[in-house]
Amino acid sequence: MMKLKTLALLVAAAVAVYASPAAMAADSFPDKPIRIVVPHQAGSTTELFGRLLSTEMGELLGQPLVIESRPGAAGTIGAREVAHSKPDGYTGLINASIQVMYPGIFKSLSFDPMKDFTPVGVFGFAPMVVVVGEQSKIKSFQDMIETARKSPKELSFASGGQGSLPHLVGELVNLSGKVETTHIPYNGTGQATTDVAGGHVDILYASVASAIPLIKGGKLRPLAVTSATRIEALPDVPTIAESGIPGFDVTSWYALWVPKNTPRDVVAKLNKSMRDASVLPVVQERMKQNSVIASTLNADEFADFAQAESTKWLDVMKRAKVEPK
Repeated sequence: MMKLKTLALLVAAAVAVYASPAAMAADSFPDKPIRIVVPHQAGSTTELFGRLLSTEMGELLGQPLVIESRPGAAGTIGAREVAHSKPDGYTGLINASIQVMYPGIFKSLSFDPMKDFTPVGVFGFAPMVVVVGEQSKIKSFQDMIETARKSPKELSFASGGQGSLPHLVGELVNLSGKVETTHIPYNGTGQATTDVAGGHVDILYASVASAIPLIKGGKLRPLAVTSATRIEALPDVPTIAESGIPGFDVTSWYALWVPKNTPRDVVAKLNKSMRDASVLPVVQERMKQNSVIASTLNADEFADFAQAESTKWLDVMKRAKVEPK
């Protein structure tokens, strides 16, 4: 009997030794600040999305989220840094949907944008708006399409970067509307917006949050929104679907990723803090002010969504003959 009791104790001790590290890691996480890398310039739309939730996420987790900007190479410098970080949940990446499009932008990368990361969750979804400078002769989305059909490649559209979602929305409009407008890529949305407002480039596909101040200031004229339905911030602006391309529905999204092999319980805890923070009244108001829709996706649902988005947009890039560099 004594031998059996001793054996049971030894087995229990062995199980504790092998099981405790992961369990303790998940139970105690986080016990220090969490570093979140933004792979774009400080003040970027990506950073804005992260800050919509980061304070409240930190309060719910009991540790602050410290956001750091690591810009360069369309976000791949910061993304690579996170991909090669310790998979313990203390280093994460906020990136736009461009994260799932990197394979179509670059011929070679020092990391795999899908396999080297674990998807955590979405900070928010946001429709985009098609705008022109206030001085533009283009008065509506239909007018833009008709002008482009009459004069192929004459109209130009700006985006914050090759392979970014605003770029690909422009390409999808070209494909769906059977028109040809010329893409002018910029290193960030700031100069792209300035040049469209100044009349140097014809069209811009921009987040509503970034375009609203210039629309209200009379510098940009909205033609259409990219979502399936009209939005509260611009109730008189029609959708692209209403304006000649039926079924058109695109929203931008910004998400949190951690290195692959991060414990599932840690990923689940981070995801829960995102979803719990997003329903708080103060956050809801903040999102409303920026025309952002909260996400309800858990980590597994987001992983499926990210894969579907990658497949969809890589196909658009292929059909639009966007060549990786």
